[in-house]
Parts: sequence; C-alpha cells; structure tokens
Amino acid sequence: MTLARTAAAAAVLTLGISIAPLAGAVAAPPTDDVPCAKEQGQLDKAQAKLESLTAKLAAKKEAIAEAKAEVKASTTAQEKRSARAAVATAKEKKATVKKAKKFQVQRVEHAQERLDKCLAKNPAPAPAPAA
Repeated sequence: MTLARTAAAAAVLTLGISIAPLAGAVAAPPTDDVPCAKEQGQLDKAQAKLESLTAKLAAKKEAIAEAKAEVKASTTAQEKRSARAAVATAKEKKATVKKAKKFQVQRVEHAQERLDKCLAKNPAPAPAPAA
C-alpha cells in the first residue's frame, strides 16, 4: 500500500513540475512599453478567476441537487440523516463560493475602472493617415 502511495505521490509531483512552466508561459508578465498593460493584466486575471468561480458555483448547485435526490432515494432513517447532512454541507460550500464570487465581481469592476482611468490618461495614438 505504501509503495502505491509513493508512486502516486511521485506521479503527481512530476505532473505538477511539468505543468508549472506552462502556466508561467500562459500568464506572461505585461511589458512596460504598452500603456496600461499592468491594469489590463489585472483585469484579465480577475476575469479568469470570476469564470473559475462561476464554474465552481454551478458545480456546487449540481452537488446540492444530487444530495437532495439522495435524500429522496434513501429508505432508512440512517440514510436520510446522512443524506440531509450531505445537503447541509453542500449548501455551506455553495454559500462560501457564492460569497467569493460576489467579491470577485467587485474586483473585476474595480479593475475595469482602473483600466478605464488609465486609458483615459493614455489615449492610444491615432494611426497616421495613408497618403
């Protein structure tokens, strides 16, 4: 049993090490020569996190529905208690994710405001007309 755990841990560690450079390549730091690159990067990161939280919230809603179905399907009192506890736990997790999503929406709004201010200060140069 310990050999299997060790092998599994090694596989996970190897996978994590091989994926880490890819994650860094995807989220390349913004360059300083582009105005508002920092603000745009912050907005992109906040929007990505919001999408992740939206997906998690949908998963939590599905988990609650499944737990409620288990309550209906349970036949003994012990099964019903266990299923109801699972529903309560799922609802608590959903509330936590919902709260995090609410705050992330605010972060996205603030990041958008910062980007808008920066763009107002640094308007994009107009392209030269072709002659």
